[in-house]
Amino acid sequence: MRIVVCMKQVYDPATTRISRSREEFDLRGAVKITNTPDKHALEAALRLRAAVGGEVIALSLGDAEADDVCREAIAMGADRALLISGPEVIGVTGRAVARALTAGVRYLDAVDLVLTGQVGLTDGTGSLAPRLAAELGWEVCLDAVRLAPMTDGQIEVTVACSPGVGEIVCLALPAVISVATGSERPRYAHPARIANAWAPGLVEVCSCTRLGLDAAALTADVEVGGLILPPERTRGQTIVGPTETAADELVGLLRTKRIL
Repeated sequence: MRIVVCMKQVYDPATTRISRSREEFDLRGAVKITNTPDKHALEAALRLRAAVGGEVIALSLGDAEADDVCREAIAMGADRALLISGPEVIGVTGRAVARALTAGVRYLDAVDLVLTGQVGLTDGTGSLAPRLAAELGWEVCLDAVRLAPMTDGQIEVTVACSPGVGEIVCLALPAVISVATGSERPRYAHPARIANAWAPGLVEVCSCTRLGLDAAALTADVEVGGLILPPERTRGQTIVGPTETAADELVGLLRTKRIL
Protein backbone atom coordinates (compact mmCIF):
# COMPACT_ATOMS: atom_id res chain seq x y z
CA MET A 1 0.00 0.00 0.00
CA ARG A 2 1.33 3.42 -0.95
CA ILE A 3 0.26 6.04 1.59
CA VAL A 4 0.81 9.79 1.18
CA VAL A 5 0.70 12.01 4.26
CA CYS A 6 0.24 15.75 3.76
CA MET A 7 2.54 17.65 6.12
CA LYS A 8 2.49 21.41 6.59
CA GLN A 9 4.97 23.85 8.10
CA VAL A 10 3.31 26.44 10.34
CA TYR A 11 4.28 29.10 12.81
CA ASP A 12 4.25 27.91 16.40
CA PRO A 13 1.26 29.73 17.97
CA ALA A 14 3.22 30.06 21.21
CA THR A 15 5.83 32.22 19.46
CA THR A 16 3.54 34.51 17.45
CA ARG A 17 2.59 38.00 18.59
CA ILE A 18 0.04 40.59 17.49
CA SER A 19 1.09 44.14 16.73
CA ARG A 20 -1.72 46.49 17.74
CA SER A 21 -0.12 49.48 16.04
CA ARG A 22 0.02 47.70 12.66
CA GLU A 23 -3.01 45.47 13.31
CA GLU A 24 -1.20 42.39 12.03
CA PHE A 25 0.74 39.39 13.25
CA ASP A 26 4.29 40.15 14.32
CA LEU A 27 6.28 37.12 13.13
CA ARG A 28 9.77 38.49 13.72
CA GLY A 29 10.38 36.11 16.62
CA ALA A 30 8.09 33.32 15.44
CA VAL A 31 9.39 29.77 15.07
CA LYS A 32 8.30 27.41 12.30
CA ILE A 33 7.28 23.86 13.24
CA THR A 34 5.49 20.90 11.71
CA ASN A 35 1.73 21.17 12.07
CA THR A 36 1.10 18.93 15.09
CA PRO A 37 -2.16 17.35 13.81
CA ASP A 38 -0.24 16.21 10.71
CA LYS A 39 1.99 14.12 12.96
CA HIS A 40 -1.08 12.16 14.06
CA ALA A 41 -1.79 11.43 10.40
CA LEU A 42 1.80 10.27 9.92
CA GLU A 43 1.54 8.00 12.95
CA ALA A 44 -1.62 6.41 11.53
CA ALA A 45 0.19 5.84 8.23
CA LEU A 46 3.19 4.23 9.92
CA ARG A 47 0.95 1.87 11.90
CA LEU A 48 -0.93 0.94 8.74
CA ARG A 49 2.35 0.24 6.93
CA ALA A 50 3.46 -2.00 9.79
CA ALA A 51 0.26 -4.01 9.38
CA VAL A 52 0.18 -4.44 5.59
CA GLY A 53 3.55 -3.28 4.32
CA GLY A 54 4.08 -0.73 1.60
CA GLU A 55 5.46 2.79 1.53
CA VAL A 56 4.77 6.03 3.41
CA ILE A 57 5.56 9.26 1.58
CA ALA A 58 5.41 12.71 3.19
CA LEU A 59 4.06 15.45 0.89
CA SER A 60 4.62 19.11 1.68
CA LEU A 61 4.16 22.48 0.01
CA GLY A 62 6.21 25.57 0.73
CA ASP A 63 9.53 27.34 0.49
CA ALA A 64 12.98 25.85 1.08
CA GLU A 65 12.45 25.90 4.86
CA ALA A 66 9.64 23.34 4.46
CA ASP A 67 12.42 20.82 3.80
CA ASP A 68 12.66 20.55 7.61
CA VAL A 69 9.11 19.16 7.71
CA CYS A 70 10.03 16.48 5.18
CA ARG A 71 13.19 15.54 7.08
CA GLU A 72 11.29 15.33 10.36
CA ALA A 73 8.72 13.03 8.75
CA ILE A 74 11.53 10.77 7.50
CA ALA A 75 13.12 10.79 10.96
CA MET A 76 9.78 9.65 12.40
CA GLY A 77 9.55 6.77 9.94
CA ALA A 78 8.43 7.93 6.49
CA ASP A 79 10.26 6.26 3.62
CA ARG A 80 10.76 9.42 1.58
CA ALA A 81 9.23 12.82 0.90
CA LEU A 82 8.13 15.09 -1.93
CA LEU A 83 8.36 18.87 -1.50
CA ILE A 84 6.50 21.12 -3.92
CA SER A 85 8.43 24.36 -3.83
CA GLY A 86 9.00 27.56 -5.76
CA PRO A 87 7.92 31.21 -5.74
CA GLU A 88 4.51 30.25 -7.17
CA VAL A 89 3.44 28.38 -4.03
CA ILE A 90 4.44 30.99 -1.47
CA GLY A 91 1.32 32.26 0.27
CA VAL A 92 -1.17 30.10 -1.65
CA THR A 93 -4.35 29.29 0.26
CA GLY A 94 -7.61 27.42 -0.04
CA ARG A 95 -8.32 25.52 -3.22
CA ALA A 96 -4.91 26.40 -4.70
CA VAL A 97 -3.23 24.36 -1.96
CA ALA A 98 -5.46 21.38 -2.75
CA ARG A 99 -4.69 21.68 -6.46
CA ALA A 100 -0.94 21.74 -5.84
CA LEU A 101 -1.06 18.76 -3.48
CA THR A 102 -3.32 16.89 -5.90
CA ALA A 103 -0.71 17.37 -8.60
CA GLY A 104 1.86 15.96 -6.18
CA VAL A 105 -0.28 12.89 -5.48
CA ARG A 106 -0.75 12.25 -9.19
CA TYR A 107 2.98 12.71 -9.78
CA LEU A 108 3.75 10.03 -7.17
CA ASP A 109 1.38 7.66 -9.02
CA ALA A 110 -0.29 4.48 -7.75
CA VAL A 111 -1.27 6.11 -4.44
CA ASP A 112 -3.81 4.10 -2.43
CA LEU A 113 -4.46 6.45 0.47
CA VAL A 114 -3.94 10.11 1.33
CA LEU A 115 -3.95 11.14 5.01
CA THR A 116 -4.16 14.66 6.39
CA GLY A 117 -4.21 16.21 9.83
CA GLN A 118 -7.54 17.21 11.31
CA VAL A 119 -6.85 20.96 11.37
CA GLY A 120 -4.13 23.52 10.81
CA LEU A 121 -2.68 25.13 13.93
CA THR A 122 -2.54 28.60 12.39
CA ASP A 123 -5.95 28.78 10.74
CA GLY A 124 -8.00 26.21 12.66
CA THR A 125 -9.69 24.94 9.51
CA GLY A 126 -10.10 21.33 8.45
CA SER A 127 -10.95 21.84 4.78
CA LEU A 128 -7.91 20.19 3.19
CA ALA A 129 -9.19 16.59 3.13
CA PRO A 130 -12.55 17.45 1.48
CA ARG A 131 -10.83 19.73 -1.04
CA LEU A 132 -8.29 17.02 -1.92
CA ALA A 133 -11.02 14.40 -2.32
CA ALA A 134 -12.96 16.74 -4.61
CA GLU A 135 -9.91 17.41 -6.77
CA LEU A 136 -8.94 13.72 -6.94
CA GLY A 137 -12.49 12.39 -7.28
CA TRP A 138 -11.95 10.01 -4.35
CA GLU A 139 -14.03 9.10 -1.32
CA VAL A 140 -13.35 11.06 1.85
CA CYS A 141 -13.68 10.41 5.58
CA LEU A 142 -13.13 12.91 8.39
CA ASP A 143 -12.12 12.62 12.07
CA ALA A 144 -10.69 9.09 11.89
CA VAL A 145 -9.24 7.71 15.12
CA ARG A 146 -8.20 4.26 13.87
CA LEU A 147 -7.47 2.66 10.50
CA ALA A 148 -7.57 -1.07 9.82
CA PRO A 149 -6.74 -2.74 6.48
CA MET A 150 -9.18 -5.01 4.67
CA THR A 151 -8.44 -7.58 1.97
CA ASP A 152 -11.00 -6.51 -0.63
CA GLY A 153 -9.59 -3.13 -1.64
CA GLN A 154 -11.23 -1.33 1.27
CA ILE A 155 -10.09 0.21 4.53
CA GLU A 156 -11.97 0.12 7.82
CA VAL A 157 -12.12 3.49 9.54
CA THR A 158 -13.21 4.21 13.10
CA VAL A 159 -14.67 7.71 13.16
CA ALA A 160 -14.98 9.78 16.33
CA CYS A 161 -18.66 10.58 16.91
CA SER A 162 -18.46 11.80 20.51
CA PRO A 163 -15.97 11.36 23.38
CA GLY A 164 -15.38 7.64 23.81
CA VAL A 165 -17.80 6.70 21.01
CA GLY A 166 -16.75 5.67 17.50
CA GLU A 167 -18.52 4.60 14.35
CA ILE A 168 -16.95 2.09 11.95
CA VAL A 169 -17.20 2.81 8.23
CA CYS A 170 -15.63 1.10 5.21
CA LEU A 171 -14.10 3.11 2.38
CA ALA A 172 -13.14 1.87 -1.05
CA LEU A 173 -9.56 2.72 -1.96
CA PRO A 174 -8.20 5.07 -3.14
CA ALA A 175 -9.49 7.50 -0.52
CA VAL A 176 -8.65 10.63 1.46
CA ILE A 177 -8.89 10.52 5.27
CA SER A 178 -8.31 13.20 7.89
CA VAL A 179 -6.98 11.80 11.16
CA ALA A 180 -8.28 13.19 14.46
CA THR A 181 -5.83 14.57 16.97
CA GLY A 182 -7.35 12.26 19.59
CA SER A 183 -5.97 9.20 17.77
CA GLU A 184 -2.71 7.40 18.55
CA ARG A 185 0.00 9.61 20.00
CA PRO A 186 2.74 10.38 17.44
CA ARG A 187 6.04 8.62 18.03
CA TYR A 188 9.32 10.38 18.67
CA ALA A 189 11.94 10.31 15.96
CA HIS A 190 14.53 7.57 16.49
CA PRO A 191 18.08 8.95 16.95
CA ALA A 192 19.43 6.75 14.15
CA ARG A 193 16.73 7.98 11.78
CA ILE A 194 17.43 11.59 12.73
CA ALA A 195 21.06 11.11 11.72
CA ASN A 196 20.07 9.57 8.38
CA ALA A 197 17.13 11.86 7.57
CA TRP A 198 19.40 14.39 5.89
CA ALA A 199 20.93 11.85 3.51
CA PRO A 200 20.68 12.91 -0.15
CA GLY A 201 17.92 11.48 -2.28
CA LEU A 202 15.28 11.12 0.44
CA VAL A 203 13.49 14.41 -0.32
CA GLU A 204 12.54 15.14 -3.92
CA VAL A 205 11.88 18.80 -4.70
CA CYS A 206 9.45 19.52 -7.54
CA SER A 207 8.51 22.81 -9.14
CA CYS A 208 4.98 23.65 -10.17
CA THR A 209 6.05 23.61 -13.81
CA ARG A 210 7.30 20.05 -13.47
CA LEU A 211 3.95 19.04 -12.01
CA GLY A 212 2.04 20.73 -14.83
CA LEU A 213 0.63 23.55 -12.71
CA ASP A 214 0.19 26.98 -14.25
CA ALA A 215 -0.50 30.33 -12.62
CA ALA A 216 -4.26 29.98 -13.13
CA ALA A 217 -4.34 26.75 -11.13
CA LEU A 218 -2.71 28.48 -8.18
CA THR A 219 -4.97 31.53 -8.17
CA ALA A 220 -6.43 31.94 -4.70
CA ASP A 221 -10.19 31.53 -4.33
CA VAL A 222 -10.23 33.28 -0.95
CA GLU A 223 -8.88 36.60 0.19
CA VAL A 224 -7.06 36.87 3.49
CA GLY A 225 -8.49 39.76 5.46
CA GLY A 226 -6.80 41.88 8.08
CA LEU A 227 -7.11 41.59 11.82
CA ILE A 228 -10.00 43.31 13.59
CA LEU A 229 -8.82 43.92 17.13
CA PRO A 230 -11.21 44.69 20.00
CA PRO A 231 -10.50 47.62 22.31
CA GLU A 232 -7.56 47.01 24.59
CA ARG A 233 -8.63 45.73 27.99
CA THR A 234 -8.39 48.13 30.88
CA ARG A 235 -7.05 47.10 34.24
CA GLY A 236 -9.58 46.23 36.92
CA GLN A 237 -10.05 48.15 40.13
CA THR A 238 -9.06 46.64 43.46
CA ILE A 239 -11.37 47.34 46.41
CA VAL A 240 -9.76 47.09 49.82
CA GLY A 241 -11.06 47.43 53.34
CA PRO A 242 -13.57 45.61 55.57
CA THR A 243 -16.04 43.31 53.88
CA GLU A 244 -19.13 45.46 54.49
CA THR A 245 -17.41 48.65 53.31
CA ALA A 246 -15.97 46.89 50.25
CA ALA A 247 -19.38 45.44 49.42
CA ASP A 248 -21.03 48.86 49.60
CA GLU A 249 -18.31 50.34 47.40
CA LEU A 250 -18.69 47.53 44.87
CA VAL A 251 -22.46 48.05 44.66
CA GLY A 252 -21.90 51.77 44.21
CA LEU A 253 -19.47 51.16 41.35
CA LEU A 254 -21.87 48.75 39.61
CA ARG A 255 -24.68 51.29 39.88
CA THR A 256 -22.42 54.02 38.52
CA LYS A 257 -21.69 51.84 35.48
CA ARG A 258 -25.43 51.03 35.24
CA ILE A 259 -24.78 47.34 35.65
CA LEU A 260 -27.20 47.24 38.61
